[in-house]
Amino acid sequence: MILSDYLNLIYEWLINLPIYVWIITIFLLSFTDSIFSPIPPDPILIISTTYHPNYLWLFIFICILASYLGGIVSYLLANKIYTKYNSFIHKFINKEKFQKISKEFSIRGNYIILLCAITFIPYKVIAWVAGFLEYDISQFSIFSILGRAFRYSLLGILCYVFEENITSIIETSLTISNYLAILFLIPVILFLALWIKKSKSQANL
Repeated sequence: MILSDYLNLIYEWLINLPIYVWIITIFLLSFTDSIFSPIPPDPILIISTTYHPNYLWLFIFICILASYLGGIVSYLLANKIYTKYNSFIHKFINKEKFQKISKEFSIRGNYIILLCAITFIPYKVIAWVAGFLEYDISQFSIFSILGRAFRYSLLGILCYVFEENITSIIETSLTISNYLAILFLIPVILFLALWIKKSKSQANL
């Protein structure tokens, strides 16, 4: 049996899975994507919507709900970390500068959250930032839901309308988006690494 035959068998097995398996998978991927996971739910939404079009709006709703709940978890975790360790955090981040950033974010945060909820920019990052900066949770919820609803509704509808023809285009776009997201995260990771190194060196003094 050649590789293509194996792939066809896997494909058939996936397509014939019960709907509840698709729902659970979509929920878990969407939920964890908004907290820590690097795997977005978009590919599974594309596949499920393309081959189970009768459940289009259910899949979209699950994506929106799970992604938002994951964002709330990220927000609350970040907020709890800041509340508990703010005195330690302000040893490395000037309190006045922090308050200035927080004030600026309170003014423009809704646009940033909406942008991250719609585009390839990692939504999980802005959810953590919003919690850390104690951004208004009701505003965070409103713009998160609006952004996620727009993104996943558009994706689901496009797959429903164009079926297999749109799949390759979206998959290519997602690949490009993933590379851009990585480039976006590199400076964040470098900053955190330097911050941890600095805190350890100061702790040893």
